[in-house]
Amino acid sequence: MSYLYYGILSFTMLLFFIGCGIKKSGDKVFKFNEPNGIESLDPITANNYPAINVLINVCEGLVEFDKEAKLQPAIAKSYEITEDGKLYTFHLRNNVYFHDDDCFPDKKGRKVAASDFKYCYERVCNPSTKTRGLWVYRDKVDGADEYAKDPYKVKEIRGFIALNDSTFQIRLISPFAPFLSILTMPYGYVYPKESVDYYKDNVGFHIVGTGPYKFVRWDIDKELVCEKNKKYWATDMNMNELPYIDGFVVSFIRSPETEFLDFQSNKLDFQKPTIDVYGQIADEEGKLKEGYDFELIKQPYLNTVYLCTMLNPKMEGGKDNPLAENKKLRLALNYAIDRDKICRYVLKSKGIPGIHGPLPKGMPGYSEDVKGYYYDREKAIKLLEESGYPGGKGLNMKLVYHNDESQRELCEALQAQFKEIGINIQIEEMLGASHRSAQNEGKLTFWRANWGADYYDPENYYALFYSKNETPIGPNTSHYKNVQVDSLYELGLKLTGFDDRMKVYREIDKIILEDSPWMIIYYNQYIYLKQKNISGMYVDGLGIINLKFAKIGN
Repeated sequence: MSYLYYGILSFTMLLFFIGCGIKKSGDKVFKFNEPNGIESLDPITANNYPAINVLINVCEGLVEFDKEAKLQPAIAKSYEITEDGKLYTFHLRNNVYFHDDDCFPDKKGRKVAASDFKYCYERVCNPSTKTRGLWVYRDKVDGADEYAKDPYKVKEIRGFIALNDSTFQIRLISPFAPFLSILTMPYGYVYPKESVDYYKDNVGFHIVGTGPYKFVRWDIDKELVCEKNKKYWATDMNMNELPYIDGFVVSFIRSPETEFLDFQSNKLDFQKPTIDVYGQIADEEGKLKEGYDFELIKQPYLNTVYLCTMLNPKMEGGKDNPLAENKKLRLALNYAIDRDKICRYVLKSKGIPGIHGPLPKGMPGYSEDVKGYYYDREKAIKLLEESGYPGGKGLNMKLVYHNDESQRELCEALQAQFKEIGINIQIEEMLGASHRSAQNEGKLTFWRANWGADYYDPENYYALFYSKNETPIGPNTSHYKNVQVDSLYELGLKLTGFDDRMKVYREIDKIILEDSPWMIIYYNQYIYLKQKNISGMYVDGLGIINLKFAKIGN
């Protein structure tokens, strides 16, 4: 392709950009930065925050979570679930249209139909598309696994049913209570087949959705621009049209110093501060120091940080592991951790002490009535003696973390706290990729771990204690196994009532806190900066930026 062509194309795009009414220096354009760049905007590959921060504002699915983490209808105006929990029927709105785009014959977006959802969901299950979301439907939807094995022979997934243009059904193999929650992920978004046919391999660089903002252009590693969808179907509670602002622009500044300077000079409306920036602007209590003319926001982040150990002696990491079959030793370590001190002095008030079980604050079902472990040095010393290692004599252990400064500081603090009861633990740094591989392959003995929610449902955490989810098949990296927990977990999947499920999960809490497969350290917090004239926007518990209700100025 000639340079002349590129020049003409760039000029044309510039004219289009100006014609759209978006002005980068305008008061109604929200600006934020993604220092790590964006790989693709194709929903079937969107398993990272930079991509999802754009997609959540451009695309939609059948249902969505609101600011309070409550499930709400989206393109589906209503839905029903059969009593056996296996058939979901969604009734679509009749006023939802795809964005106007060149992929359509007349460049005008058409109405969304049930067949669009069937197409998109089957595309998620087709390995030839390079999907990263096959796990979402494969073992849950009737016929999905069969289709995934040979999509050219099977042709369609029988569990995705377009009854007519406005009625879409999903038939499951067996009940899966969190199913509506996973439909809120990008793998549940809808887009037109026309866009995939038109843009082909470049569909990830030109997304067509139904959301409050419409994709305009993307200059790789420079900026991505989205404008207000003037035909958006939703309104606010007062029947005002959404969105309120003209659009948003994403920059790709690599330097954290430059990014913060741009934020300070109002070239950015939002920033997630680095450790160094946070240390500069926050006092010892984690509050914004005087002299800064912006807001520091701290909120719960659905991410639990803990120490994990391989409990299966048959795995490499479980061989000669003193923690594997010694519950009192695991309990001793849990009571030796001063979580309050770690959160205040090591994390600089960027975390919440992990004393209420595996669910992080902000996750539906989190409760302070769940009593985890607290610092008790004398109890830790007594348990250590009862475990067969009085004063830590004869105990050789190593704690592994991946190469990150904050993780190193945390592990050094834990090393010092364990030493106070007589346990000398070595700490070892490992490259991030190697650490993840070793963890999934069962090669690690004792390591720093964390789990961030994939979706707003407590099941996403209790799945880590289900024995059939042992790595590498699932996320149970400790290979924890308890027959009663397995039975309760399976029961929870069948119950559609949230309160009924939480009664089951509370029983799981009691068992795993007694067995002590984890040493929960803290619940993470999401910290960000925003300009004072910005309102309405929010970052949800998964760490995703939502701009549907964003306002700039009065």
